[in-house]
Amino acid sequence: MQNHQKILFDCEISASTIKDNKGNCIGIRWLLRDITARKQAENKIRCVEMQNFKLQEAAQLKSQIVTVLSHELRTPLNAILGFSDILLRLNKNQFNSQSVKMVETIIRNGKQLLKLINNMLDFAKLEEGEFSLNLQYFNITELIRLIVDDLRFFANQKNINLDVNINIQNVKVFNDPIRIQQILTNLISNAIKFTETGSVLIELQELDEDKIIIIVKDTGIGISQIDLNHIFQAFRQANQTKSRCYQGTGLGLTIVKDLLDLMGGNITVESQLGEGSTFRVELPREVKLVNNQENQKNFHF
Repeated sequence: MQNHQKILFDCEISASTIKDNKGNCIGIRWLLRDITARKQAENKIRCVEMQNFKLQEAAQLKSQIVTVLSHELRTPLNAILGFSDILLRLNKNQFNSQSVKMVETIIRNGKQLLKLINNMLDFAKLEEGEFSLNLQYFNITELIRLIVDDLRFFANQKNINLDVNINIQNVKVFNDPIRIQQILTNLISNAIKFTETGSVLIELQELDEDKIIIIVKDTGIGISQIDLNHIFQAFRQANQTKSRCYQGTGLGLTIVKDLLDLMGGNITVESQLGEGSTFRVELPREVKLVNNQENQKNFHF
């Protein structure tokens, strides 16, 4: 409608009949209400809903692209790694030292690329809520020592001390050992990667009967307070410059956080630039089954 100032406005009109004592209609009562503000608010809500819908579509499309691309990359990469390994095993005695190093470099870089691809696949599954845990009983101390032994080579290459401190009575936990290995491998390899001198320490403690805590402490470059606020966001690294010297997709800590959320765990970090970082992972001793998963319970001691 248009008011006396010739300004258009949204109007809500309601009408009701006026009746006499005998029930006869003797008139109509009109009520006009200016609802311009309400209509503007509704339009804003619709715009926000449309934007959210487009963002959801974009996120879903991104996850699909990541999944398809990762699968397409992983297939030929597995072939490269497989044939490189066969080539090295069958001809190692015939190759000169330079040729052996070249094939070993292919395998080493291929494994690094495969790890990045697998991280992208895990990230896409976690984003889409299609990730599940394979829960079973296992010895947490044996798993930690195995992970540390696998990563000790990289620490030795940088002359970094890699130490383990186990302070736990009950070593049995009920969780997904593959995903726990993934979490700790990410944290420990990050600590080694961002430490130039000093040491990396892994501690295992009991908070109480129902919880354990795993601490990964390093003497590395540290993290600024600004970066700490975004440390678990996807595609983030402490060094965000174009010339950053540390490789990686920036998905490692995001996957760690998402996996811990799925397990009912928690992770915190304390750090200062130039003074190293300390990551603390709290985990329930027994992860509860989610969405009525039928997980096979296997015992390893």
